[in-house]
Amino acid sequence: MVRVAVPAVDADIAADALWGAGAIAIEERDTPTGPLLVAGVAPGADIVRLLAAVDRRWPAEVTAVDIDAALDAWRAFARAVRVGDRLVVRPPWVPAGPAGEAVDVLIDPGRAFGSGAHASTRLALAALERLVCGGERVLDVGCGSGVLGITALALGAAEVVGVDHDPAAIAASRANATRNRVGDRFTARNGPLEEVAAADGPFDLVVANLLLPDLLALAPALGTALAADGSLVVSGVVVDQRRSVVAAATESGLVPVGEESVEGWLAISFARRTGAVRGAGS
Repeated sequence: MVRVAVPAVDADIAADALWGAGAIAIEERDTPTGPLLVAGVAPGADIVRLLAAVDRRWPAEVTAVDIDAALDAWRAFARAVRVGDRLVVRPPWVPAGPAGEAVDVLIDPGRAFGSGAHASTRLALAALERLVCGGERVLDVGCGSGVLGITALALGAAEVVGVDHDPAAIAASRANATRNRVGDRFTARNGPLEEVAAADGPFDLVVANLLLPDLLALAPALGTALAADGSLVVSGVVVDQRRSVVAAATESGLVPVGEESVEGWLAISFARRTGAVRGAGS
């Protein structure tokens, strides 16, 4: 495991650097000097890569930690996440709110990313709430727990294809789709995005909550997967990375049509340069 001491303002950025380097679990602990992140990789994976992702910027060290305890430590602090006026995402063990919630989505991420609490996920959820009008075919790129795709279905989308390279994500997203009674409309695939887009596309709405290197690498495939009048939502980047994201999307024939930021994180909506945009907003 890698232990990283960070200023509070950098905690989310450091955590995402660790996720991007292959962390399978991250626990944030409060200390008198600020947050301490404890991150681990799967048995046999490259712990050096995890350390290199952070040690040039924040004090970090390799240490032995009980991986099972770290994977499950967050559960005691889990909470329901409210997005907008009609959407609540919560773990199954967190009680439901007052009767009458319009959309109540149950997500257990298991060993995958995506409880709904992270700022980048909340931004993507808010974009879905604006963009899903009903009947859309949706592609969830880097689906993790399936939280975005399953929420799209709960909001009225007709069909979702989720794609992820992590077997734990595929298992978690399928289980969560079943839990929310949308398993017959949610398909999880672990093939390359280009192959999934060619086989199942085009899509009315594509959502990708990924770190900057992945978004830049996948930008051409994201554009290919999008229908002529569709919308692309990208999240998972910090505000000062906006220029790189927009440049990559522009090269793929897309233009920004709306954006929103929370806690230094940014989500941007795109449309094809000559296409119509449905439900875009900032």
